[in-house]
Amino acid sequence: MSMQPRPLREKVLSSALFFFTGLSTTFAGALLAGADPLSSPSSFFSGLPYSLTLLLILSAHEAGHFFMARRHGVDSPLPWFIPAPTLVGTFGALIRLPRLPGSRLALFDIALAGPVAGLVPSILALAVGMGMSSVAGGSPADGKGMILGESLLFKGIEAVFGAGSGPDQTLLLSPVGFAGWVGLLVTALNLLPVAQLDGGHISYALFGKRARFVSWGMIVAMGILGGFGWKGWWIFGAMILLLGPVHPDSEETAGSVEALPLSRRIWGILAAIILCLVFVPDPLRPAG
Repeated sequence: MSMQPRPLREKVLSSALFFFTGLSTTFAGALLAGADPLSSPSSFFSGLPYSLTLLLILSAHEAGHFFMARRHGVDSPLPWFIPAPTLVGTFGALIRLPRLPGSRLALFDIALAGPVAGLVPSILALAVGMGMSSVAGGSPADGKGMILGESLLFKGIEAVFGAGSGPDQTLLLSPVGFAGWVGLLVTALNLLPVAQLDGGHISYALFGKRARFVSWGMIVAMGILGGFGWKGWWIFGAMILLLGPVHPDSEETAGSVEALPLSRRIWGILAAIILCLVFVPDPLRPAG
């Protein structure tokens, strides 16, 4: 099935958003590197290692969705990268399909391709970034700034490639390593089986309308996690409630009698395992 060329307006908008996200992530990267681009404009470019690494991770994620959609003959718009004045410099990127695929197999493949494609450069960036990181004396609670939550996968990479911080030492993650950490967090958030996140699409492809129970369970879990730890779960959960707490029904997909092949059901289990490996219940908390 041939795809229609993308309209010029869509190309311009996608390119402009990518450009401004490059600026915002480079600015954030300069701050992470200890520079002050406002007082020293030339130091702005010190944020490029972080920015280029994060943009590579986000681009790989969206490319996974884009090319898998094309493989299944699903017309896919270009991705939107979202600049933001935050610690990481972006709210991520997204591709909003004009309509859901009529096949459970296509929905599953398109949803899973993004997190898997983005996970690979995230792991590589974290491994390389660990080698560029340093260790300081004192525990993290004694310092300033933010303490990053460590997923199981992060701990494994740190054990192999880290600088070997001890109980009374703090690993100061390099900007490249921090971009890898952000990539793992993005993978975890996207794989949550809720609403129209990638994990929500995967859940819907596997379980159909029964996926709504999984989605509501995740929203309740976010409320509990926010009460005991990171308040960002409340914000994230509120956004999902506003956008739609459950996956929208597609008459073609939900009513399809098509059974996912064993290979996809195995990939569904692997997706759940990946989520467990990269999930962090308390991603950020202030030091001290």
